Amino acid sequence: MPLPERAVTFVWFGDLHLTDAGLPNHLAAQALIEEVNSLIRPDFAIFAGDNVQHAQPDQFQVFNPLRSRLRMPHHVLVGDHDVHQDPTGRQFRQFVGDMFGSFVLDGFRFIRLNTLEHRPVGLSDNQIAWFRSEADLAVQADEHIVVFQHHYPYKVWEQYDGPGLDAWREIVQTRRVSAIFCGHTHYGQIANDGRNIAIATRSIGDPEGGPPGFTLAHMSGDDLALVYRTVEEIGPVVLITHPRDALLATGPNHIVNGLDRIEARVWSLVPNLRAEARIDQGNPLPMHRGASGLWTCELDGNNLAKGEHTLQVRVSDGAGCEAAHCITFMVDSTGRYTAIPRAHPIVKGTAFC
Repeated sequence: MPLPERAVTFVWFGDLHLTDAGLPNHLAAQALIEEVNSLIRPDFAIFAGDNVQHAQPDQFQVFNPLRSRLRMPHHVLVGDHDVHQDPTGRQFRQFVGDMFGSFVLDGFRFIRLNTLEHRPVGLSDNQIAWFRSEADLAVQADEHIVVFQHHYPYKVWEQYDGPGLDAWREIVQTRRVSAIFCGHTHYGQIANDGRNIAIATRSIGDPEGGPPGFTLAHMSGDDLALVYRTVEEIGPVVLITHPRDALLATGPNHIVNGLDRIEARVWSLVPNLRAEARIDQGNPLPMHRGASGLWTCELDGNNLAKGEHTLQVRVSDGAGCEAAHCITFMVDSTGRYTAIPRAHPIVKGTAFC
C-alpha cells in the first residue's frame, strides 16, 4: 500500500459581518479562533469575505485584532459587504491587503479570487487573465488547484452571472480544479456538478441552518475531506479522509474498486484515544494510529456490493467524550464511475439575497 502524500489541512471561516466588538457574532468568532489555535492547529486559515458589515474603518478595526489572534498563517477574501459603498475596495486594501492572490503549499496551488470587481458579481479582464495563468502554471507544475472566492455559483435566489464569469467557467471546466471554496450564502452546502466541487460554508455573522462554526478541510493528493465543527461542540473532532465521500467524488479515482483502506484524522486535547470504523451495519473494525498520525484499518472492497455504502468512524477519548463522522462512499470492482450532479443539503430559500 503506497504511503500517503503530504496532507494540507486548513480552516474555512464563514462570513462574519462584524460591526461592534462584544456582539454574538464577534464572541462566536473569538471562541472558534481559540479552538482552532488550541485543537486544530491547521496549516492555515482563511476568511470567506463579508468580514465586516459596511466597510467602515471602525469595523475593520474590530476585524483586525480578531484575526490577529490566529497562531497560524491566514488569508482574507473580499465580500460584497467589505466594499459596501466603497467599490474600489480602498478600505479593504488599507486595513487588510491585496484583494486577490495565490500561494503554493505541498503540491497545491491555492488561488484567492476577488469576485467583486463588477457589481453585483464579476471579474475584470485583468484578473481573468491572471487566473488563467495561475491555473496553467499549476497544470505545468503538476499541482492541484484549489479556488477560494466569496460568491457561491449555486446560491438560491441569486444569479451567478456577470462580466468575466463565462471566462471563469471556461477556466474551471477545462483545468482540473480540486475544489472551489465559497462564502456569501449564510447557509452551508456542497454542490457537485459532475466535474467540480463547490463548498459554501455557513455564515458566522448571520447563520442559517444551524449554529455558527467553521469548515475543516483535509487535502492529500486525490483525497478531499470536509467536516463542519460548530461553536456548540466539545471534545474530539474526527474526519474520515479516505475513502472519499460520494458527494465529493467526480471520477473513477474517487471510488473503491478492490482492496483499499479506511483513514481518519482525529484532533483531541485529551489522550488515550480509541477509534473504530463500521461499514453499513457490519461489525466494528478497530483502527490503529500509524506513524503519519492517521488512524487506519483495511477496507476490502472485494467483499462489498457494487453501489453506495455508509462508513462511520467513532472515536472516544480518555475523558469519556465521543465524536463520530459518517460518509457514504461508492464501490465498483470495475473501477468505472461517472459523477451524478448533486447538492447537499437541499436549500430552497434563504433570508439573505
